[in-house]
Amino acid sequence: MQHQKVKTLVALLLIVLIPFALMLWYRAHESGGFASMELILYPLLFGGGSIISLWIIKNYFLKESLKDFNSGKGNIVKDLLWAIALTGIYFILFYVERMTLSEILTFRSNNELLGLMLEMRENPLLLILWFGPVLWIGIALYEELIRVFLLTSLWRLSPSKIWMVAAILITSIITGLAHWSQGSYGIVTIAIKSIVACVFFYKYRRLLPLVISHALYDGIQVGMLLITYPQ
Repeated sequence: MQHQKVKTLVALLLIVLIPFALMLWYRAHESGGFASMELILYPLLFGGGSIISLWIIKNYFLKESLKDFNSGKGNIVKDLLWAIALTGIYFILFYVERMTLSEILTFRSNNELLGLMLEMRENPLLLILWFGPVLWIGIALYEELIRVFLLTSLWRLSPSKIWMVAAILITSIITGLAHWSQGSYGIVTIAIKSIVACVFFYKYRRLLPLVISHALYDGIQVGMLLITYPQ
């Protein structure tokens, strides 16, 4: 049992903590910004590579299956309904946070992403790539897999109910800090939404609704930006 806990901690370092630290360090020190195509390729390469690495480590090092992440009772219809419900909750939080936290926390606008969004208006290829593999694999699937992997790995360290709640908070704080480039507003609001996602997974043990709701939440926001942002 102790040996497995050590392996779990090693896996967390390799899959979550070290990559997050390197990503934050790079974002803090790079000054040139990303070109639009780099913003397309980066999530695909980093996210896709991390998904493959997670599968390898979980399957061959931890001797576990990725199916553990979707082990709760459910089916595609229920998953879709839960995804829609979660998306609604995220948007409710979005508007509540804007009314309450935007005045006291700092938000850093992502001009690089805005530039990509505007280029997508003129370039159908960028539009297809972003709303296709980038959104669904490089962002939604990657981030939810990492969140659930971090959460379940922490849970394995202790069966205590108090620790399970603490693990939800730790996972959400780390998830929020991973979005450090968005300022304190981004860190806090993403951490809050992460708590919702973690509580859902604690109760239902279903990954798919989290992935779908994540893609819907981000996709709807970007879609609205493309439609409403001035030409």
